[in-house]
Amino acid sequence: MATFQITPVLVERNELKFSGLYMYHTTSGPNRNQESLVSKNGLGSLVANNWEVRDGPDPNAKVIARAQSMHMNTGVNQIWQNFFCLAFEDGRFKGSTFQVMGLDVVRGEWAIVGGTGEFSMATGAIYKKFHKKTSEGDIVELTIHGFCPVLEGSKQDNHCSSSGA
Repeated sequence: MATFQITPVLVERNELKFSGLYMYHTTSGPNRNQESLVSKNGLGSLVANNWEVRDGPDPNAKVIARAQSMHMNTGVNQIWQNFFCLAFEDGRFKGSTFQVMGLDVVRGEWAIVGGTGEFSMATGAIYKKFHKKTSEGDIVELTIHGFCPVLEGSKQDNHCSSSGA
């Protein structure tokens, strides 16, 4: 017979709130940041992505992170499943990541299912809102709300609660 045990544990954690982030989902043109890898008629598609995340909606805003990995659909309902690493490459969070999964690119939310560096063991959500359509693709506004435990002896002891990169 199966046994299930839940033990309450008090854990010190930091709350993460990042806003003013814009993901460039560029599907055409010279700066395209995704590429179809496999497309089977009726079965679905697999697409690699390296979406830029900028600190503002302007195309000249600073790239602070990249959403790198893949997304796929099953072909039936054209619902895209996204699974990627949001890797920070600038500022105090350089080298830290969120592991992310969820549906659709331009609206709704993605789950944060883990992280590394300053975001080790992170959980939370990334809320997405369509911002603007361009000739090359979509710009999507991102708001991150999550939590990460304070791990003794880690560099996040003093840094994880910042409000921005």
